[in-house]
Amino acid sequence: MDIHERLRFLRKHLNLTTRAFGTKINMSGGAITNMEKGTRNITDRTIRDICREYNVNPDWLTHGTEPIFEDVTHGLAISDEARQLAKQYSLLNDSDRELIKNLINSLAEKIDKNKP
Repeated sequence: MDIHERLRFLRKHLNLTTRAFGTKINMSGGAITNMEKGTRNITDRTIRDICREYNVNPDWLTHGTEPIFEDVTHGLAISDEARQLAKQYSLLNDSDRELIKNLINSLAEKIDKNKP
């Protein structure tokens, strides 16, 4: 798999349209489509933007070296359960992340109301 195929794989894995994927890195859906097809080069800046916005391992995107995603919890003093939840959360798209945040906030408010 080359970098163009990995880009398409990543976008599909994140369940994003080319437009939604491109929006987060200030590119059009058409530009993303052209990069996936290999008709447009993927610049170093675009690689950096993708890796920053989607927590992607740059070695995976450029060379195919696993893992796909950076460990967003590296260096944090948290439990294995919290680490796993953070990894799963990082794989969600923006709308699903918003749902999770709303659920957590709602539960926290409920707990606060029930405190003596």
